[in-house]
Formats: sequence, C-alpha cells, structure tokens
Amino acid sequence: MTGYIKKLLIGTSVAASMSAIATAPAFAVNLTRPTNIQFTTNGVANTSANQPNINTWNYAPGSPVYDSTGIGGVQRHVLNDYSNTGNINKAIAALTDNDSSTNVELFTSGETVTDHVGFTANLGNKTIKIESVTKADWADGTLATGWLTGFRDAYSGIMSSIPTTGGSSLLNDFNSNFSSLVTYLSTNGFNSAGDPNIGDVTYNQETGNLKLDLVGHLDVTSNYVDTRKTIVDTRQTIVISGKTVANPTYNKSIPNPNYLGFSPNFSRNSTGNQLLDLMVYSLAKAAFLQKKPLQISEIAKVTFNNEVDYAFSFTAVDSGAIAGDRNKTTDNTSHTGIYSWNKTYTTASVPEPSGLVGLMVVGGLVVLRRKVRKTVIS
Repeated sequence: MTGYIKKLLIGTSVAASMSAIATAPAFAVNLTRPTNIQFTTNGVANTSANQPNINTWNYAPGSPVYDSTGIGGVQRHVLNDYSNTGNINKAIAALTDNDSSTNVELFTSGETVTDHVGFTANLGNKTIKIESVTKADWADGTLATGWLTGFRDAYSGIMSSIPTTGGSSLLNDFNSNFSSLVTYLSTNGFNSAGDPNIGDVTYNQETGNLKLDLVGHLDVTSNYVDTRKTIVDTRQTIVISGKTVANPTYNKSIPNPNYLGFSPNFSRNSTGNQLLDLMVYSLAKAAFLQKKPLQISEIAKVTFNNEVDYAFSFTAVDSGAIAGDRNKTTDNTSHTGIYSWNKTYTTASVPEPSGLVGLMVVGGLVVLRRKVRKTVIS
C-alpha cells in the first residue's frame, strides 16, 4: 500500500506540474530600438562640424498644438518643431522617442538624391544602416522590378476597372509595358521617392522581425490630381473683349477650372516617365472618384545582417499628426500617414522563458521520481 500511495502522489505531482507549465504565460518580449546612432554621408561619419543633409520633424516642448485643416478635418497634432536641418541631436531624439510620427528626412536639400545620406545604429548585438536611395540603387533592376510589382499588386483591382484605348484596361497596359518600365527606372531611378522620412525602427530578437516605419502622406492623390473643387482667384485683372479690367472675383472663391486635372505638385512627384506618370495620374483620379486613398511611400535603403533591402509600402495608417511647415493652400496630407515595412530574418531557435521553466520542472521531476523509486525498492 505504501508503494502504491507514493506512485499515486508522484503521478498527481507530475500532472499538476505539467498543467502549470501549459498555462504559464510567456514573458513579454521587449522590442529592441536603435542605440549608438551615427549619421553618415556615403559611408563617412558626420560630426557637428560636418553636418548631415537631414531635417527632422518633432513636437516642440510645451502645450501641444493641434490643427484641423488637414485631411479629414480632424484635430491633428502638429509637428511644429521642424527647422532642424543638420541637427544630429534632434534627429536622434526623433528616432528614439518611440513615436513613429516624429521623423528624420534623409537627404533634405532636393528631390534629386545624389548621396547616400543615412545612419548606422545598434539593434541589440546587430548593426543596421538606413540610407536614402540614389540612381545607382536602381541600376541592376532589382528595386525597379520589386517596386513596380508591389505597385501593381496593390492596385490591380482599380487598374483593371479603368478602360483604355482599344478596349483594354490600365492593368493590361501596365503589364504590357512592364519590361520597358523596369528598364526606364533601372536607367533613370525615381528621384522623388529616394529621400525617405524615417519615423521608427524596431527589431524583435526572438522572432527576427525588423520593422521600419516611413512617414508620408496618408493619401497621395493630391500629389497627382487637383482635387480642389474651388480655389481663391488671385488674378487682380482679367481681359474682356481685348480690354484689361479689374477682376470682380479677385481674392474670392471660384470653381476650380482645373478640377480633376493634373495636380499643381505633379511635376515634383513625377516618376519622369511619361507613360508611368499618366498611369499613376489615371489611377489616382479613379481612386479619388471611388473614394479610395492612393497610398505610396518613399523608399529607404536598409542594410541588415549583411543583406541589402529596399523598404517601401503601399499601405498606410493614420499618424494622427501633420507637418507644421506644409503649404496649407495645396497640401493637407504631409506626415499624416505611417507606412510600415517588415522583414523577418532567420534567428537561432531560443525557447521562451516559460518553456525553459517547464524544462527545469520536468528535469526536477525525473530526479525526484528516481529518488522515490529507490526508496520504494529499499
């Protein structure tokens, strides 16, 4: 009877222990964020005397500033600390405040990106480098093929609904010209997309997931299509019957004669390819009429684990913020969108803390069982 009772107690103990293991929650995993941030230009470290070609958008200290004149007409937190060209300390603050809406623009002096402006940082025991994208990065066709494929995959539904000449569709035309578009971008690049605004970088050491948040427009339609139904008439005089007379609607709101035409910002956001520009314009116009946002991020060059990737996305979430230095006449979307790029890198398999506890408990039970067995036999 004594031996039976001891065996019963061991069995009950094992069952209870295994139940505890099964229900023990895994400890929360903290995401690793950048440390030891160093700004570089073409691989050379920048200093306060040799400032990088960057600018940052932060929130100024003090009471928050809100603005409801942006997209959607909702109250948005204004990124009102923005005159920070070359300021490394402000840039590091934007990258380490755990807020994806505050951000650093890499290569801020124009749309034609000529240098790899960026930063290196530690993510735990790994090193990452994030840079602007130059014409040379497009040359081998990898980026061009990936970007055009992502663009098509994101908008194939709308593109297939847009008729073109000869009974075709915009999607069919895009596919028919895919190779030539790859060749064009490989040769010429896409300048207006290569100066990304970096909001946040995180790395999950357990899963190997790297996440990069790019800040942009929640809806880029107005970059390609003039969506203003009315405009303010700035003409002080007009010509009637060959005579110049005072303009009776000067400084008043009038119907926009260019409504649904090309945006005033179109040339700034142009790909440089007439066919691709027309396709993007047609897509943007159709999306606007269907009340759907057009979402396209800028592109960042990412070097991690000795692998080079290009981070971009065609899906954005609302940032809840807006740029304080935007032109309110033509821009109500700057910094309103967060585009997230993710990639999972191979990592060594490491048991979760609860799993380690379980292994320790099972090991202890094996030892205990052996001891009790010896006692029973003796």
